[in-house]
Amino acid sequence: MDLRTVIAGSFLALAIPLAEAATIYKTVDNNGNVVFTDTQPTDQPGEPVNLRPLTSIPALPTRRPMPVSTTKPTRQLYSRLTITKPDHNATIRDQETITVNIAISPRVLFSHSVRLRLNGKVVAESRRQSTFELKEVERGRHTLTAEIVDSQQQVIRSTSHTIFVHRTVFTPDFSINPPEAITRPDAGIQPVR
Repeated sequence: MDLRTVIAGSFLALAIPLAEAATIYKTVDNNGNVVFTDTQPTDQPGEPVNLRPLTSIPALPTRRPMPVSTTKPTRQLYSRLTITKPDHNATIRDQETITVNIAISPRVLFSHSVRLRLNGKVVAESRRQSTFELKEVERGRHTLTAEIVDSQQQVIRSTSHTIFVHRTVFTPDFSINPPEAITRPDAGIQPVR
């Protein structure tokens, strides 16, 4: 706010009650202090004060400040960041190592790096490499997240995939569903009962 506007507002706030009062009285108390009041004192003499007419000052037009943007304008540094392998919602069966390929365009800048997360936990990070290998991933549903981060570890861009890992828990020594040749009576071998 402009200082002149504040001063003008203060004078108006003081002047309006004074203008409405019929008479202002000036008295001096027992300690010699000058007191101005709008009621006539009864215990001591008070002289009326003649006020000059109020000068009206028009308010200055207020300028609205430009809105301040709290977010930085973002420039898209990378036009493409996708996980190309494994596919989204892919089911991966009995693999000890899962290869994750990430496609990035344009190439990763020198001060940036590619980071891979598995269920939110960082499992790999590289400045130049965009292929990662995950070993011994537990069975179940997992979220793969590929991120490009700057030198302060701030995420510039990210993408996520869901994968399902299946593991064989038990492999019997014999086949539960034997091939048809074993179960045919004319083959000379009888099915196991």
